[in-house]
Parts: sequence; C-alpha cells; structure tokens
Amino acid sequence: MRLRRSGAALAALTLLGLGAGSAAAGTTGDDVELGVATVEAQEVPVHAFFAYNARQDDTKAEVRGVVHGVRRVEGGTALYYSIGSPGPDSVRGAGMFLQAKDHDDIPYAWDVKLVDATNLRAYRPLRTSEGLATSVSSDLTSEGDLHVAFAVFPELPDDVTEVQVVLANGTSAGAVPVEDGALEPVADEPAPRPGQGWPALPDPELLATADPEERTFVLTRRSSDLAGDVQVEESPEQVGIVLDASVLFAFDSAELAPEAQSRLAEVAADIAARGTGEVVVTGYTDSDGDRSYNQTLSEQRAQSVVAALQPAAGGAVTFSAVGEGESDPVASNDTDEGKQANRRVTIVYSVEGDR
Repeated sequence: MRLRRSGAALAALTLLGLGAGSAAAGTTGDDVELGVATVEAQEVPVHAFFAYNARQDDTKAEVRGVVHGVRRVEGGTALYYSIGSPGPDSVRGAGMFLQAKDHDDIPYAWDVKLVDATNLRAYRPLRTSEGLATSVSSDLTSEGDLHVAFAVFPELPDDVTEVQVVLANGTSAGAVPVEDGALEPVADEPAPRPGQGWPALPDPELLATADPEERTFVLTRRSSDLAGDVQVEESPEQVGIVLDASVLFAFDSAELAPEAQSRLAEVAADIAARGTGEVVVTGYTDSDGDRSYNQTLSEQRAQSVVAALQPAAGGAVTFSAVGEGESDPVASNDTDEGKQANRRVTIVYSVEGDR
C-alpha cells in the first residue's frame, strides 16, 4: 500500500531520520510504501502517519507521528506508535502527551483508542491496579525527535484482523493490521527514539488486574443513502431501518412499487444472513385524512413489506406487521417536509454474531 507524501508523512519520515531521499522500504518518487523503514540499523514497521495541532488550535504546536503496529500480546493488545513535534513547543505539544500530569487542556496518552468498525467495538487502554497501561515519561526533552510510546488495550477477538487507530482530538491513523507478538528488542529507556528499541510493556500479571469489559465500548453505526430515503442504525445486537414511504408506495397506496423490490431484497438478504428472532415491520402515516383510514393504510403497508421480505429471508426468523397510523410522528405535520418524514416504514430485527 502506498501513501502520497503528505505533510504528515514527510514530517514523520524526517523525524524518523528519513529525508526525502532516504530509504523507507519501497520509497519511490512522491510515494511512500508503508512497510518497514531501517532506522539506525533497526527495522521499524511503518503502518500509518498522523498529525494534529495541540488543543485543536492551529496556532499551537503540530504533533506528528507514526503508527508502528497493533500486536496481540499476553494479557492484551499493544499499540506501538512514535510521537513528536519539530518546533520549540515539542515538549509541551508532544512530550507532555506522555506525561501523567493533571492538565485538563492537554490530551494525554489515555486518549488513544482502537476501533473495530466491523464488529462495532471501541477499546480504550486497560486500567490496571497501578493505573492506565500506557507510556509515561517526563524525559522527552529532545526537540524535533520522535519518541516511541505504547498503550495496551483489551484482548481482541480472534477474528479481528485490523482496527482503526484513533489518537488525540479524534485524529485517525486509518486501518492497521492486527499482528502477533510484542516488538523487539526492548529498550532500556521508557520512551526510546525509533531505531533504539521498543518500550517495555506492563507485566502480564499487572494487566490481569484490569477489567477489559470496563474498557470496551459498543458502537452504533448510522448511515443513509444520498437522498435520505433510507436510514440505517446498527448496533452489534440490532438493526433498525427507516424507509421513506415514497420509495415503497405510490401516494395513498399499499401496493409496493416496482423499484421497492430491489431495496427490500437487500434487507431480506441481510436478515437471511444474520437475522434472529422476530422481524418487526411498522407502518406510519402523516395526519392528513381520517385517523381510522390512516391506521388501516399503515397496517396494509406493513403487511406488504412483510410479504416481500419473508420469502427471501429464510425460516430462521418470524415476522410481525404493525400499523401505527398517524401516531408517533417524528416531525411536525404542519409542513410538507414534516409530513413526508412521518410517512415511513420501519424494519427492526436482531442480529446474531458479529459481522
């Protein structure tokens, strides 16, 4: 994989001791191949680059760095990364990132996260009986240098092959592969420079004092199509889909339009692949017209959607069709836009296993 020589990449390579003409594995022209760089005769993995300004303020020091790896180790998952700043604020902008001091306006090492976007889980560094399992150093005084840091997170499931690395201020370093084993050799210093070894990780017995569940968080994914006609909210346990009634039915009709079939076929395929339990389909209308008529129309529309989904969804789930009529509006019925939002069909189902 190649990365265009962005400012972050060039700056991080320079801080690694690799200028524009130096040898990172596969460097050609204006591209940097992510892989292995040789720094002071030591092979240094390079998986991603990142850059951000301290305190999210463009006038503050720019912090730059390199992600070296996410590794399965005994008792947890270790993230190795280098961090530094080229200017006179390097100690405050980057060095203090690794210091265990109480400054509310400085993002510290505890702010790093691993995100499993496939299984919708996020992980923060483990909290052991002696504190967070992250780098702590007050010796970062070499202006312009990168220093290697670590953070140890809960053990990842066996099927997780890559994660997103998120640093301070929400800065993402992209997807990084999950590999096995701690990096070696281990340095004597707590925050060595790249090429001088890797920081020592906490003892597995200390990591065992942490509660991994406390540092694991469930995520919710929200998405929609470009027109906003289909909205999806997904957690590891449940999927909820909201379809604008206009993409399914003609006005005042409960007969599915031809173009609705492809939309519902995608939903049915997902239900067949991982759905479990009951699939609840609910129809809603706006408040125009007679309340009793709206109730009947919403029930008929829900039944039409069930009839389309059920044959393709397989026999592992059951279906129910519910009509709510004009009750439970999501917007005001005083505007055309609000009425359109209220005319909808929702499909809610549980999912079994991580995607």
